[in-house]
Amino acid sequence: MDMKLSFLFDTIDNFFEIEKHRLFNLVPVGIGIGICIYFTLDKEPHFFVSWCAFLFSLALFVGYKFFSQKNAAEPERLTYKYVTNFILSGFLLITFGFLISQIRTRSVDTFMITENVKKPMSFVATIDSCETTEKGLKFIVSNASRKYDDEANKLCKKFNKLHLIWIGEKARNSALDYIPGSRVLFRASLAPIRAQAFSGAYDFKKQQYFKGISARGFIIKPPKIIQKCEQATLRVYIEQMRHSINKIIEKCLPKNTAAIAKALTTGNTAGITKQIRANFSNSGTAHILAISGLHIGIIGFFIFFITRLLLCCITPISMFFDTKKIAAVVSWLIVLFYLQISGCSVSSIRAFIMHTVVVIAILFDRTAFTMRSVAVAATVIMIYSPEVVMFPSFQMSFGAVIAIIAYVESEFGAPRFLKWLSEVVITTIIASIPTSIISVVVFNKLTLNSILANIVSIPLMTFYVMPMLMFALFLMPIGISQPIISLAGLGIDLLMKVAEKTAQLPGSFFVMPTPTNTVFAIIVVSFLLFTLIHHKIRFMGLVGMFSGIFLYFTQPIPDIFVAPNAKVIGIRTEDAACFNHLGYFRSMADSWSRSVGIEKRKNFNSKACLKYIAKIDKNTYEANVKGRKIIVTKDKNAKNSGNINFILNKGTN
Repeated sequence: MDMKLSFLFDTIDNFFEIEKHRLFNLVPVGIGIGICIYFTLDKEPHFFVSWCAFLFSLALFVGYKFFSQKNAAEPERLTYKYVTNFILSGFLLITFGFLISQIRTRSVDTFMITENVKKPMSFVATIDSCETTEKGLKFIVSNASRKYDDEANKLCKKFNKLHLIWIGEKARNSALDYIPGSRVLFRASLAPIRAQAFSGAYDFKKQQYFKGISARGFIIKPPKIIQKCEQATLRVYIEQMRHSINKIIEKCLPKNTAAIAKALTTGNTAGITKQIRANFSNSGTAHILAISGLHIGIIGFFIFFITRLLLCCITPISMFFDTKKIAAVVSWLIVLFYLQISGCSVSSIRAFIMHTVVVIAILFDRTAFTMRSVAVAATVIMIYSPEVVMFPSFQMSFGAVIAIIAYVESEFGAPRFLKWLSEVVITTIIASIPTSIISVVVFNKLTLNSILANIVSIPLMTFYVMPMLMFALFLMPIGISQPIISLAGLGIDLLMKVAEKTAQLPGSFFVMPTPTNTVFAIIVVSFLLFTLIHHKIRFMGLVGMFSGIFLYFTQPIPDIFVAPNAKVIGIRTEDAACFNHLGYFRSMADSWSRSVGIEKRKNFNSKACLKYIAKIDKNTYEANVKGRKIIVTKDKNAKNSGNINFILNKGTN
């Protein structure tokens, strides 16, 4: 027994000695656990309790540090010191993450309507952004008010921001008329943001809450400009700049090509059609459409390389100045500019923070590309916006970059049979592992051809499309950017063809059921253990990931879906997911069917469903689910009896 304890203590001591310089990498992990605990709670905890938990953990940590310095630990007690310090630090970080999540939620305090506004409402509001969509225009507006001091005006004053849609050809043709910062008269019917359809579904309402969106609405009358923007703030000026860039791109390129060009420059993805989105998604190249770390990295590298090359050509500068440091600062300024016009997505902010750390490292002659820069970026983002931890943009971005840096820092290098492949291919394979896991969790898709598509798409983006678009941005102020934008459009057209052809290959993607929270947590923790730690104990993370994958394929899958209002009933069969009503509820049905790993959705009356569901009369259906009869009926007098369950259906077939 003493030998076993001695071996355990030696292993712990060895672990902390090896990892003591990398323990900072675990700081965002502790904060993230606290954030996840808060956002997975069913009920809001009392704010006083959160503060007490944090102050208690802080007191324990500070008290232990104070007394441990006064009473220096003996060598044989170093193990207890390491473990105690690790546990108290973890407890402090978890309570800190929990507390900042609650502070953030309370500080946002977005008013959200809970039911449809009975009549269409006329109001004047300030345009925050105006984007062209596939079917019309999308507005984000703020500071809504009415001319009359009535109940509707009191409601308008409660609004933070509104998400308004204007559909039609007239809307598309009027896109250039509405400039951010202008006061515009709208007439729209307002409705609440849709709540989470079922447990485990993507929570769009939570996302909109933190964006400050109070309601969504459909414009029923052409908006009328009341007052054009005269004195623009910095935020409005940036939005106007983005609006001007979008206008220039729309004039130079065809509709679909322009939509992707706008997505790559200003982050405006609203104009991309469903078919093109599906092609990029099914080919595993959807990350190209959203401004991400890839784009920031390409811009930073391109500007750094070009600037240093030009400086080296000027002899007086190259002889007396460090061109590497000058190029690093110039690239940082350009990346900061690009971040502002691109919309400041989570992944681009992550890449900018990492780029800042890299520039600082170059200025002080330190190693630049390390896991610590990832930890710094994650910590800053979590403190500023803790809610982003629950959304796929954060998870995919950090998952991919952690995997790539873990590969770069590893001593193993690429296997021999991969030596002939380029680093682009290897990093694509490595980055695809965590992003594929997140894709299954959020989008219920496993893309198998992503490596093939990215082998072509990433070099094309890196060495042609993004440099051309950046060059065009610099030429826009002097009005000679059109030829460069047209050349960039050729590369974008090739990107679309690659996505389309790859998406059509057999076995391009599979619809997968959503993993349970427990399975997902096991996989994520195991992945972080394997990538953030260099000690041999990291291989326990590899075992944990395989265990999580095994549990995923053995987890129970729901057979029945009942919407909160009971208007939609879904039953999983071998051939399809059968629903009593689609139409208006198609998106809800689509979300649930994908969550149980089924792509096809059918109505109860279809042939595919009548094989498993018997129609008793026009109001009643009977299904046999794993030996238990389920009756879907409108009869309010129906009651559960024996081996029969009755589901009251409030909707229509």
